[in-house]
Amino acid sequence: MITLIQFPWSPFCITIRRIMESHKIPHRVKDVSSHDRSAVIRATNGRGYTVPCLIDGTTAVADFTDFGQEVARYLDRKYRLGLFPRDKEGIQAILARYIENQLEDIGFRVNDSYVLPALPLVERVMQFRHKERKFGKGCVQQWARDRGKLIAEFAERLRPIDNMLVSSPYLVANKPLFVDYDLYGILGDYLYNGKTKLPALRNLQRWYRRM
Repeated sequence: MITLIQFPWSPFCITIRRIMESHKIPHRVKDVSSHDRSAVIRATNGRGYTVPCLIDGTTAVADFTDFGQEVARYLDRKYRLGLFPRDKEGIQAILARYIENQLEDIGFRVNDSYVLPALPLVERVMQFRHKERKFGKGCVQQWARDRGKLIAEFAERLRPIDNMLVSSPYLVANKPLFVDYDLYGILGDYLYNGKTKLPALRNLQRWYRRM
């Protein structure tokens, strides 16, 4: 049975978890603290340190490149899921960049502003340290103050996605492909805190219910 090593609110872990749930792939989930990646480092023999990480027998898979689709593609090959059809590679690459950069950049800030302050002391301090080294001192507190603006910006960046779904049940095909699960993960992170909700975009909401 496959083991998924994850942080529960990581958008990329939510993506992989949903793929396995939707396709009824037997798996177990191992939650790790966001500041302790030793389980991933040991599993990959030092080659990786990011989540999601899959352990499948003696094989360990993580996203070793910047584009980060190795875990999803491993599942796609092993179970023949059809998430990456050849004729959709181009549009999926473009969409994934938008989803994982333009959307994730806003979504995680909103969720972090709720979730990180509520973590246990050591994990909270380590997470704040990690975020502040990347985004500057007091960034999480600033995201909390700017939450209203961030939520409005997130909705605006989702509007092109909503337009794509006017006449299609999924983003680029009549069934969910990788980019649908990718978007689901970003939204799952945004909604993880239980205090946010999907923007009032009718087509997006309909798509989310299908997913």
